[in-house]
Amino acid sequence: MRLVTWNCCRGAYSKKVPLLDSLAADIAVIQECGRPVAESETCLWFGDNPRQGIAVRTSDRYRIRALPAVADVPKFVFPVEVIGPESFLLLVVWSKGNQTFRYVMGVVKAIEAYRDLVKNSPTVLIGDLNSNALWDTHHPAGLNHSALISLLSELGLVSSYHHFFSEVQGKETRVTFNLLWNKDRPYHIDYCFVPASWASRIKRVEIGSYEEWRRHSDHRPLLVEILGSAA
Repeated sequence: MRLVTWNCCRGAYSKKVPLLDSLAADIAVIQECGRPVAESETCLWFGDNPRQGIAVRTSDRYRIRALPAVADVPKFVFPVEVIGPESFLLLVVWSKGNQTFRYVMGVVKAIEAYRDLVKNSPTVLIGDLNSNALWDTHHPAGLNHSALISLLSELGLVSSYHHFFSEVQGKETRVTFNLLWNKDRPYHIDYCFVPASWASRIKRVEIGSYEEWRRHSDHRPLLVEILGSAA
């Protein structure tokens, strides 16, 4: 099973999503994507601005269904049921500013709101978190990036990237974002967390190159391939 997350930096669904075809994703989560013409069992979209939301697209082997959202969860974290060779709960994320609980603070609050759902299902949390341990001091101790990692660990989730490359949060050697497209301002802010029981099945983790993706976005896609019943 291949999982992909990519912030496409705005644009129509019909123009941006096909750029990921070469990655052959089973589940692709695309932030800042325009609303598709139609939704289906293999295509969902979430958001309140038709030009910028979160698209979720699957291969033919999978079906997806939006689950009821908890009221007043900070924007944007949405629960999706994934049914296929590997069935699980998918939490799709596009962390936002300009709200009461900004960026990672909102993600922490959302995970707390969905805690019971996560505890009762194998869960993948994937998306643009706009967060890194480098900025822990920018947020209250209980609502920063390290607090999020602790909460997810408590719930049995691990970062695919950090597990695969044996790297520490905040010390990433491969980045997913270049601020203002500047190669000298790199950050790792896009993530895919999977159940700890899947960690030994992570076959591959890749991040697109700056040179290939800068024409399309200031972010690069993160791909995670999991071996097992969906391989």
